[in-house]
Amino acid sequence: MADQSILQPGNLLMVQERERYLAGLFRRVGWQSLAELRAFEAGCSTGYNLRMLVQWGAKPANVAGQDLDPAAVAYCRAHASDIRVHEGSAERIPEPDRAFDLALAFTLFSSVPDEDVAQRIAAELVRITRPGGLILVYDMRRRNPANPNVHPVLEDDVRRWFPRCPMRTKTLTLAPPIARRIGRFAPWLYGPLAAVPVLRTHALYVLRRPGQVDVFRGRAGQES
Repeated sequence: MADQSILQPGNLLMVQERERYLAGLFRRVGWQSLAELRAFEAGCSTGYNLRMLVQWGAKPANVAGQDLDPAAVAYCRAHASDIRVHEGSAERIPEPDRAFDLALAFTLFSSVPDEDVAQRIAAELVRITRPGGLILVYDMRRRNPANPNVHPVLEDDVRRWFPRCPMRTKTLTLAPPIARRIGRFAPWLYGPLAAVPVLRTHALYVLRRPGQVDVFRGRAGQES
């Protein structure tokens, strides 16, 4: 869709805000390089985040994703053939136990109306993440009147789906209608407006898979 294009200035501002936070988070947990990172994204869509991780230093062979949409999977494979992408529901992820240092689910759970399905996806993300690894859930925390097919994902939901994982929450993302409007006419306003909590429509939930073994060759872990 045209209004979702990264070429739309407001969309670019929203993505840049999220990526700045991710880069800071990775530094805070001690990931000065992503050369050894193994990462998986459930609901990877066209693979933007997977390609981003490769651009940031991850090896393509260590990055994988999965999406229900055959067209999205085809796009991923066409634009990043070295990245492993599976087609199907993230209720069943065809990857080994404890295989990844980082698991992502960005705007996935808001599209899952069934509680049992959400629980199974969460269990799979925990299963494939190694002890001490991170699970990042980024999603909307407000209703979208323009799209009745999605629903908010709240902190209580994430705690219910990942009951054993320590969690921190960071609210992010200036309300998209505002971001897209100022992106066209006053992009310098994005930062000041995004600093107002009531105007942030999404949240990033940072969860750590329980266990003593940390990411990247068993180094001792530290909380983000």
